[in-house]
Amino acid sequence: MPKELLGRGMGASPGIATGHIVFHSADAVALAADGTPVILVRIETTPEDVPGMKVAVGILTTRGGITGDAAIVARSLGKACTASCSALRVDYTGGGTLTVLRDSMQSTAGDLVLAKGERMTINGATGEIWSE
Repeated sequence: MPKELLGRGMGASPGIATGHIVFHSADAVALAADGTPVILVRIETTPEDVPGMKVAVGILTTRGGITGDAAIVARSLGKACTASCSALRVDYTGGGTLTVLRDSMQSTAGDLVLAKGERMTINGATGEIWSE
């Protein structure tokens, strides 16, 4: 099945990363300890997210930019980071969901909801986000 472009943000730290979606630092640490590659998805990062950022293969935020916390930490760790992706909505309740607002991409398809554990790819140079 081909990858689908889900949205574009700001390329904040170069690199391409593919992994399972997680919404909390503790989940990133737990899954990465088992060898599972993870993408830490946050509205914006805080200092409490640093342990998850360290073990994630990539970081995705809906806010921030190239001088934001996520971008600076990602660059210092050599991790891919896409920031400021306004076509996405993060909901931390329950297991967490990531909603892709397709109308922001001029798509006729309805919004797409991705849950914790689903796979995605981010390109930290171009800011593109892809489904797996």
